[in-house]
Amino acid sequence: MKYNLLIVMLLWSMVTIAQKKAITVTEQSISIPATGQQHVLYYGFQKGDVAVIAIDPEKAGETIKLEVQEFTSGATVYNAQSIKMVKDLKLTVPQKLVYKFILTSASDKAIPARLSIKRLPEKEETRHFNSNITWQTIADTTWAITNEKVLVKGELTPVTLVDKTFRVASMANLNPSRVSVPFKLPANTVHWVYWVGVGQQSVEELKNMTKLVTKGASVIASSTVSPVVGFGLGLLPSLPQVNASGNIDYYFMNKASADKFVADEDGWKPYSFAQGTGIISDYKKVSLSETPKTPDGTLYATFRNSNTVTGLDITLKIVAFEQEKKYVTRQVRKPLKVEQKQVPVFGEQ
Repeated sequence: MKYNLLIVMLLWSMVTIAQKKAITVTEQSISIPATGQQHVLYYGFQKGDVAVIAIDPEKAGETIKLEVQEFTSGATVYNAQSIKMVKDLKLTVPQKLVYKFILTSASDKAIPARLSIKRLPEKEETRHFNSNITWQTIADTTWAITNEKVLVKGELTPVTLVDKTFRVASMANLNPSRVSVPFKLPANTVHWVYWVGVGQQSVEELKNMTKLVTKGASVIASSTVSPVVGFGLGLLPSLPQVNASGNIDYYFMNKASADKFVADEDGWKPYSFAQGTGIISDYKKVSLSETPKTPDGTLYATFRNSNTVTGLDITLKIVAFEQEKKYVTRQVRKPLKVEQKQVPVFGEQ
């Protein structure tokens, strides 16, 4: 009894599928070319579709060849090398894809035939799927993996260029009221920091900041990090700066301008990246891109005391920060060949 019921249900299922109305993908008259040539068509199908193919040559007895491939993978899903006709060939579509239909004659002449391709959708919601496709040109890149030395950033190393206190006389004094201090940046400098302080109080304020950066001293081989170094390494957000009015002006120049400046001659010209007028203390972090190139590779920090009777002690600290160039071998993905190719695009659904 159960066996009979199963047969009835199976027959009912088969009848139901057969009663589903097939959707025409294409019906056309074609000329199947002779051996050595191909007639190729492309159509899209939805997941679960059953593709139904029929090919009926106009003359009986003619032999044709049919191959059906998945376009993306190139896998062959059907291949018949010598057949007289194709009658309701059914191919179940495993996923949404494009089929490539390749037809050719098994003889040395073209064969006129009638071609029909239909689809039986698995679900009602995919019934209105558009099997027609268009072509889009894309760049197809072939990649190669190669071993290559790559530049990586090493740790910053501070190099003290200037750390000195000097006297700048008053304008009424016989000693110079203008001073220049030369310095040259190391080859691997990425940035540099200067700090200028007038008098002992500015120096003491700078010293008091030392304890704030000692905890970060492990980044360099030193038991105590100066605040100027700490600022250059990013351990301090700022340095002491007195915003009151003073009598010291400072500029950065090349040698020719510095010589004229010290001699109090006309024609000197300072660089614009950093300067101060009437300061008691000042500082700045200067990137390499901001730093002017000089003929001899040397910059000159110049100072002028505009006080008439009082000489002033100036403390100047300049620290450059070098970054060692390190290279490591890494696998790098590089384009080997770029070709233009056409890919099918599904039509509107």
